Amino acid sequence: MLLVQAGVLSGASNVFPADSGPAELLHDVREERVSSVHVIYLSPSEVQVRWTTGYLGEKAYLHRFSSLPEARSSSDAYVEVLRQRLGAYAGEVNFDMRDPLARLGGVSLVVPVLYWRFIAVAWLKWATLAVLAVCVVAMVGRERTRAPSPGHWLSASLLLGSGFLAYLWSEPFSLHRAPEGNGARPTRIAGWGVPLRSVIWLVITVLAAAVVLTLR
Repeated sequence: MLLVQAGVLSGASNVFPADSGPAELLHDVREERVSSVHVIYLSPSEVQVRWTTGYLGEKAYLHRFSSLPEARSSSDAYVEVLRQRLGAYAGEVNFDMRDPLARLGGVSLVVPVLYWRFIAVAWLKWATLAVLAVCVVAMVGRERTRAPSPGHWLSASLLLGSGFLAYLWSEPFSLHRAPEGNGARPTRIAGWGVPLRSVIWLVITVLAAAVVLTLR
């Protein structure tokens, strides 16, 4: 559950990077905290620069040229500007023209579980995906479940990314309630209990993300 929550916060940090500037980028590169810098074309005279320094360390800023650059595009022109400013450190950074959020579309907004694609830390990305895959298999394949139907969990998890957190909290039994002994069947969660727990976790996740993004 903590791993999934960490993945949610990392995804939110990548979608909403901290507002920064070129001086901080140069400092992070010289401190060897950056390996890749995204210089994204926005218009013939404007680019966005994005980079990460680790978990919850996503940063970005916009640069506007006072006049149209002579290079093929504004992104190419600004890469040359950064290379000159970095000097000897330029060779230690990979300049990437791709937008890491280019795949963020309507489907990703409707189905929040797709947030794992926007986790910047590679090991956390794949670990989160593995946990989500295991949860789906457990929902479909388990014979004993506290919910009346595994379909409730599956629907809540796919439509609300927080549904996975609610599932890990509630199945096979709540952390606040030990399983019943003497072979008795565990208490079942009502059908409405599944979406309710998922919505509660969604609110908790949004509040946690807001706090983290505010404190960065």
